[in-house]
Amino acid sequence: MSVKIEILDYVLDGSSNIDWTKSIVGELDVTDHSEFPLAMTFQISDIKDITATSGDYSKTFKIPATKNNNNLLKHLYTPNSSNTNSATQNKSCRILVNDLYSLVGSIKVTGVGGYGEKASFYNCVFYGNNLGWAVSLDNELMSDIVWGSEGSNLVYQKNEIVATWSDEHCDSSTSPIVYPITSYGDFNFSIQTPFIQLLDTLGQKNSSLDPAVYKGYVGYYDDGNSYGTPSPSPDWRPAVFVKTTLEKIFKNVGYTINSTFMDTDMFKKLVWLLPNFRYNNPDERYDDYSVDSNFVNNNELTSASNAYNTAIVEDGVTQLFRVNLNEDDGDTYYTGTGRTLLNLSDTGSDENLQVNLGLTNSLLNLTDDEITIGEYGYYDLRLSGLQVKVARIFKGGSTPKVIYSLGTTINIEVLTVGQDETQQSAWSIIGQLDKQLNPLNASGGNNVTAITTSQTEYIDLDELNIQGQYLNAGDKIRLTKGFKIIAETDDQNFSVDVFWKSLPSSQFDVAFAPNYVEYGQTYNLNDVTNTEYKQTDFIKGIAHAFNLKMSTNETNKTINIEPYNDFYEPYGSAIDWTYKLDRSKETNDKWLKTDLKNNFVFKYKTDDNDASIQYRAFEYFKGIEDEYPYQEDLGSNFERGESIFENPFFAGTFNAKDQDTTGTGTKDNPFSACLWKEKEDGTLTSANDTSRPPKGFEFLPRLLYWNKYSPSGTLTVGSKYALVQNWALSDYLFVVANANVDTSGGSILSTIYPQATSINRDKTTSPILSYGNVFVRDYNDSTRQYTSYSAGKGLYETYYKSMFEQLKQNPRVRTTYIDLKINDIVNLDFKKLIYIDGVYWRINKINDYMPNKNQSTKVELIEWIETGSFSAQAPSFGSSGGSTGGGLGWGNSPIDGGIDNNQNIGV
Repeated sequence: MSVKIEILDYVLDGSSNIDWTKSIVGELDVTDHSEFPLAMTFQISDIKDITATSGDYSKTFKIPATKNNNNLLKHLYTPNSSNTNSATQNKSCRILVNDLYSLVGSIKVTGVGGYGEKASFYNCVFYGNNLGWAVSLDNELMSDIVWGSEGSNLVYQKNEIVATWSDEHCDSSTSPIVYPITSYGDFNFSIQTPFIQLLDTLGQKNSSLDPAVYKGYVGYYDDGNSYGTPSPSPDWRPAVFVKTTLEKIFKNVGYTINSTFMDTDMFKKLVWLLPNFRYNNPDERYDDYSVDSNFVNNNELTSASNAYNTAIVEDGVTQLFRVNLNEDDGDTYYTGTGRTLLNLSDTGSDENLQVNLGLTNSLLNLTDDEITIGEYGYYDLRLSGLQVKVARIFKGGSTPKVIYSLGTTINIEVLTVGQDETQQSAWSIIGQLDKQLNPLNASGGNNVTAITTSQTEYIDLDELNIQGQYLNAGDKIRLTKGFKIIAETDDQNFSVDVFWKSLPSSQFDVAFAPNYVEYGQTYNLNDVTNTEYKQTDFIKGIAHAFNLKMSTNETNKTINIEPYNDFYEPYGSAIDWTYKLDRSKETNDKWLKTDLKNNFVFKYKTDDNDASIQYRAFEYFKGIEDEYPYQEDLGSNFERGESIFENPFFAGTFNAKDQDTTGTGTKDNPFSACLWKEKEDGTLTSANDTSRPPKGFEFLPRLLYWNKYSPSGTLTVGSKYALVQNWALSDYLFVVANANVDTSGGSILSTIYPQATSINRDKTTSPILSYGNVFVRDYNDSTRQYTSYSAGKGLYETYYKSMFEQLKQNPRVRTTYIDLKINDIVNLDFKKLIYIDGVYWRINKINDYMPNKNQSTKVELIEWIETGSFSAQAPSFGSSGGSTGGGLGWGNSPIDGGIDNNQNIGV
């Protein structure tokens, strides 16, 4: 019997032609079959691990280092050999027996062995079924997913956020993301008012202005007056469609998904939160958008202008700041139109400012003494290491003049994008490095005669540090200098010469805060996905939630995925192996012994940063750190102890009727997801008030159900809604989402409430994504009436109960021998039950199938026990009605921030 192993790894050049120098294509020499025992094991999952999902087969073997094999494998045995396409990586492969197509998978070389300078053999591993893609995805990160154009250049601003609310599910969307209302902490953090923020730019707010020019969220009009908008608060974070994510993951390794379950409307609406929404490349972003600089040591940072008098020479430099002042001038030369630029460069000579890193030359304009901001966000502006002195004071007339105090300043000024740069009033001072001086004449007094020499030594200026200044892309920053009289005896005119100079420690930084996504920015999904998230863990997390079983057809690169209840086909599709049973060999039966203990728990991963989940765990869920976990005691028939089945990727989610979205008082809000860390004062956060901790950025991912909540026939008054601030509070206050498709008007931003929950207690048809059951009811949007509570099935009862009921009946595990042919293995389908002598079984394992030997194969089967359907049991935790909130605002039962039919707020 002949055995062939063909490697089919084609590499294309830039013209879509095969590059044979890089391709690994050909047949390996397999000479002595006694040294090549082609025995393969097939397994759908380990029955002892009820949450295992992958069936797989693999084989480790040796092949001789023949001339053909050496050439085909690019002479791997040579230490100094190099090839961009190495056989030590997974290569497409197929195994043929007697020239009949047998198995398709992947192969890789794991080692080379032999004696002397030449290799004798290669160690190889063949992977098939689910191992083909599982090995390819090993160590691949969620941040490595190739999203294409739909996951790139995502603009974070109102129009783009609101646009995602119209998506019914992933298949109706051109974007992989939606932005649901979710609380991660304090909404609109700079305003102590319970409104979500969704800011306009000036151009979006005022239809008479061009949005492409007036792009500022925070800033000033040409007359110097502030917009009056709050500090931008990024209250929206993206949720990514689960189905789209899975399709991208498998597509990247050459596979497609075949799943009736994943084509359901429910699954297509599943999303997973990017709960932290921060960049994983902050250092790169800091370098791109910051200016770290210092002034040239001992440089005179003055202006060459001499507006009123003959220039003087100071340290050989004819640069000075001379102003002609009297009492009526006030702050003209200090903060008014008389202030002048402080040079960042000397025209025609070396620059005063030494830039260590920062913006591109098109943004860093030293010639015009300006810095143009390249990205929206928060900045720290730092200015230090400077000195000042008053060189001389001039006064006309003979009468002495007493000057008690002079003021000098260096200003940091901003010009908001869209303003008229030519108007001095458009430049607004956002910080001052000022110094009060008390000049003395040569006799040590305050009298000024014709010319009085004042300070002869430079005086150190303090440091100016402006933290958390929001700037728009296109805003400009500059430095100016100024001077004023603080106290004098009369209004006689006089002039002053002032000098500024830099120290070796001088610093002028415009430091960008690079960590978090802010309004106006453009981001890529890869850059805001935590780098510790693995693709295989994501797949396991989804599989764990829905008890998914997977089987792969390597021929057409299709992965079949269905829940356990639907994975196995009905009796009519069963395969009859009765005639294949090798009755000459011993058949052994034993009864399934699992590692299942008498007390078992299904739960999500514990999120140590979610204070609400932690509190509720000990208050309501017997210390199980999850939101509505599943717990069951199997009694004395099982070994004493606890079995915990924890989701490997997602954490549980607290859902509440969050009062911080609509205001104080009793509001009948829709449910939304709430991720809250501990408050700074250590107190607990309640859904029934508007006090919130600062936003958290260390949460684990969450699994939620997206709902485009926009019912028709709703009462105009009484629709469920959320409020938003999109401009100055006294000017523009819109309803974000009035959940009523029939409403309209200037105060309505959208008729959609963008909802995403793991448990929506007000809709019985919304999937319950907790493992435990939950009491739910229905809300009629037209009548504003609620039905009574009833038990709703969680993930365990929906997707695991049938399998566990089979396990509880201690099914028979039979080990027997079956006369399997190549055709049986090629068409092996774990989804089909096996029929033998009147009994139905499911395949658990095929041991050491040898296609090159005519002998029966050892097969492990598990008896299939039909268990039927089950009605929802009463939840293990919680009750069916709300209760008035207690001292902590949580109430007396875990009804999540809800309001019962009597309008009592529960928790």
